Amino acid sequence: MKKPEILAPAGSWEGLSAAIKAGAEAIYFGLDKLNQRSLKRNFSTDELKDIKEYCGENNVRAYLTLNSIVFDEDLPYVEEVLYKVKESGIDAVIAWDFAVMTKSLELGIETHASVMTGIANRVSAKVFENMGIKRIVPAKELNLEQLKKLKENTNLEIEVFVHGAMCMAISGRCFLSHEIFQKSGNRGECYQVCRHEFQVIIRDLNPNAKGAQYILGEDYVMSARDLMTLDIVEYLMFLDAWKIEGRSKNPDYVYMVTKAYRTARDALLEGKFDEKLRSQLIDMVSRVYHREWDSGFYFGKASFGVNESVAKEKKVYIGKVQKFYPRISVAEIKVESGEIKLGDTIHIIGKKTGVVRQKVESIHLDGKPVQSAEKGDIIGLKTVERVREGDKVYLIVEVGKEELQSVKV
Repeated sequence: MKKPEILAPAGSWEGLSAAIKAGAEAIYFGLDKLNQRSLKRNFSTDELKDIKEYCGENNVRAYLTLNSIVFDEDLPYVEEVLYKVKESGIDAVIAWDFAVMTKSLELGIETHASVMTGIANRVSAKVFENMGIKRIVPAKELNLEQLKKLKENTNLEIEVFVHGAMCMAISGRCFLSHEIFQKSGNRGECYQVCRHEFQVIIRDLNPNAKGAQYILGEDYVMSARDLMTLDIVEYLMFLDAWKIEGRSKNPDYVYMVTKAYRTARDALLEGKFDEKLRSQLIDMVSRVYHREWDSGFYFGKASFGVNESVAKEKKVYIGKVQKFYPRISVAEIKVESGEIKLGDTIHIIGKKTGVVRQKVESIHLDGKPVQSAEKGDIIGLKTVERVREGDKVYLIVEVGKEELQSVKV
């Protein structure tokens, strides 16, 4: 068996820290321009050195995404960024446009071909290999047999998506946002028009029909399901990297999903993966926001159409960490909303903390043990690991069945 790299998304410092804590071996991130999540929160070029330093301290590789269309006026920015990437020691650049690839390779930067390139056959793959590209992310529409042929007929590393949002367009190349909002999804400005509700109308074009039209229905007819491969994960072990989609997702999502796939991969390598563990890991990823699941194109065609947002848990803001006492591993927390009690599950989230998920085993108020605390209280709470001043504390609440069925996306 190979040992596929666990590659996690980082859309913020909180997400980056969460990914590393969950066991990611590499992270991918974007800057303010020229990546497929340009509308979302990203990092600045001034943070490149800090990202590399933090990842290096944790033996994690860092990949910068520069994977959108590049116009002539963008070329100075591309050069500026790539020189800073080289200077900072960022491990690789994920590119779509040949201008980015050419300059990146010229500077001696490890370069990966983005899924946006739509590589779907060995001849195309060889073109990129001959350029000096080390890794490709093939078109999402390939099945397992096609991926195996790419692997057998090239010397390229093959990276695939294993979890997260899927796109109704061919490998993400879509013009809906440009048509409706004049914002191009191919420039990282996707407004997710496919997630909108549409009304389908049939109009009779016969002149004698006098413009008669019929409403066929209203629904989310273009909305793709989310990818989840824990049910087939053993078939993906021949690949070089497992990529988790989600740079715009919350740190909770990044932590839970990354941890699940790292656990699955390690168990498979150790011969300890069984149906009980599979069920536990699927339950783990079901606790964070997702649409209905599908296994993508690996064994056929992916599913589209009506699907609902489902998550077994939701988080409710409780308060902030005011101080942390490392010798006794106790956080001083100001409760700013709601109530917290013994036995609750909480998430503590922060820039360097990432995500700490734990049960509340003890609460102290005014130096005395109590069963619960409410808004306005300042409490001492034992933590399972280090947290930091300013970290936010959330109560994790189980979602009822009626809530699971209430929202379409």
